[in-house]
Amino acid sequence: MKVKNSLDEILYEHIVESLINGDYEMGQNLTLDELAHRFEVSRTPVVQAVKLLANDGILQIMGNGRIYVPEYDQEHVRQMCEVRQMVEGHALERFMSGLGLSAETVLAQLNRYSEEGVRLTGSSFSPKEFAMLDRRFHRLLVEASGNRILLETYDRVQGRFLVSNYLLCPLRLRDFSGTARDHVRLVESIRSGDITRAQHCLQQHIEGVLRRL
Repeated sequence: MKVKNSLDEILYEHIVESLINGDYEMGQNLTLDELAHRFEVSRTPVVQAVKLLANDGILQIMGNGRIYVPEYDQEHVRQMCEVRQMVEGHALERFMSGLGLSAETVLAQLNRYSEEGVRLTGSSFSPKEFAMLDRRFHRLLVEASGNRILLETYDRVQGRFLVSNYLLCPLRLRDFSGTARDHVRLVESIRSGDITRAQHCLQQHIEGVLRRL
């Protein structure tokens, strides 16, 4: 999804956050009126946000207009992990080969994200904040490739992945400390300039999702 500040896309993000936070369940029916009431907006931006979410496979709209949260299983998550490895791995290779955005700027931001992730898994742990930080970390990796189409593809895959992943294993049941350490190691491997090492770190990190389910 192209990022901008229109109300419908702000609502898109809020609904994704609600799904990640466990406010809805797989197979649950939703209504436009309910969503409008929850987020204190009119139906018009909700209609547009729901269309965006359905386009990205995060919600489903039936022919009769019924809206519901899709049902996922571990095989679905496994397949999305395969796609993530392809997209993020290619993006990482482009970036580390000098074909993307400024390495210094991207590395500085990735480092800030990884440090913040470590802090968030400490005494002031906030699962929701960490989940959103994790999302920003991986999106920046793909954005750093400089390939806009690749980023759009990633947004579609990652939105579905995050929602299905957190619906299958809610935030309250997760240990994010391993994820935080993975991010630190990945940033270190990128800084080293060793593409093979960085690709391996990324692969192990994504495969770790399946081990943690």
